[in-house]
Amino acid sequence: MLSNQTRRHAINNHVIILLLFNNLIYELIDIPLFLNYYRLDTVSPATQSLCLMWIFIDEALYSVSTITVAWASIERHILIFHSQWLSSSRRRFLIHYVPLVSLVSYVILFHFVVIVFPPCENRYDYTQEICDHPLCFHDSKLIGTWDSVVNDIIPTLTIVVFSITLLIRVLLQNHRMRHVVQWRKHRKMAIQLLSISFLYFVLYIPIMCIELAEQCCISYELTNHFEKYARFFSSYVIFLLPFVCLFSLTESSWRLKNIFPCLTIT
Repeated sequence: MLSNQTRRHAINNHVIILLLFNNLIYELIDIPLFLNYYRLDTVSPATQSLCLMWIFIDEALYSVSTITVAWASIERHILIFHSQWLSSSRRRFLIHYVPLVSLVSYVILFHFVVIVFPPCENRYDYTQEICDHPLCFHDSKLIGTWDSVVNDIIPTLTIVVFSITLLIRVLLQNHRMRHVVQWRKHRKMAIQLLSISFLYFVLYIPIMCIELAEQCCISYELTNHFEKYARFFSSYVIFLLPFVCLFSLTESSWRLKNIFPCLTIT
């Protein structure tokens, strides 16, 4: 995508480029730390600084990914049905760039403050992955609830609601529109987002339901076992997203020719 100037400059691809870079950082830092832990059965080196970095990368990039897709679910309605809102450079700056940069900056700053400078003392267990994920700020009713609701639950619900709404609107538009070329462009943008949203929906809904249950006063001891599995499977988004993006961006013959050059498409 980056090698193609047209795709690189297309507004609808900016969120995807950001997601791919975000996931690349996760794969280069977070995944090797997990693999090293599974190899040694302990965190190595067993230092507080490593734990802080690991927790920050794991939490911040997870939230960046979710909130970015949530914003994309909203913005795709603008791109398809209100493209005139982005007709000038000033409007594109205010409607497209400012929200995206603001959301990512907020997520990174929030997690940096509560993880690196927590309002309490974290206790690290180097025999557990991610040093036992000691996020003591969750003991604070206000900060813990804010993190779960604003950074996890609301973005996931936003993805679900706006993606379903987009699907309905696009299907209705398909029934009414006569301009086939314009419809194909809209259909491509819709499929692009809906493919990504479906991936997040399937893998993020379990962890969202668990966090919602914890906010409804269900004991953490009852949900802890399920939460570990839910978080583990949610990480598959990192590995599957590039393939979903590839197959949603291009025509099928181009995909196969580039993935399997030895095949001849007739």
